Amino acid sequence: MSQDKYHPKDSWEKIVWDEHNYNERTVLKSGSFLRCYCPHCSRSLMKDNLLHLVTIDPEGNTGWLQLSPFLNAFERKSNLQLPEGEEVTDLRCWHCQASLRAGERKCDRGDSHVACVLVGISTVRVPFYFCMRAGCQWHLIDPDDEHKIILDESMEW
Repeated sequence: MSQDKYHPKDSWEKIVWDEHNYNERTVLKSGSFLRCYCPHCSRSLMKDNLLHLVTIDPEGNTGWLQLSPFLNAFERKSNLQLPEGEEVTDLRCWHCQASLRAGERKCDRGDSHVACVLVGISTVRVPFYFCMRAGCQWHLIDPDDEHKIILDESMEW
């Protein structure tokens, strides 16, 4: 008799069927509270239940910016005055001071740069992009991570 023991990982189902993450996804509804994290230091970007960022305006002045952490709520507060339609030079983590600007990626509604934070959805963190132009409401979940979540407008369900 063989000394081999049965291991669940050796089951025939694992060989025949591809594993999938369908049950690990989360539906993200408009108005959902998004916990935001720095993609560099992984620390929370939340302060007083608002997304809190360091901002640098086009003149080089440094200040702070607070954004609503609710999906599709576009309220903002800042100690710097930036006219609607004007782009900030940079947005940074208030812990590590790393830039949150997403390289050369641009807003789909214009020529503006975008920032990227990680949003915590259930137990998953995914990149969340948003425009750095004051008043623009464009935002995006990285298409490579859409399999981890489902937006409430999705026709999938």
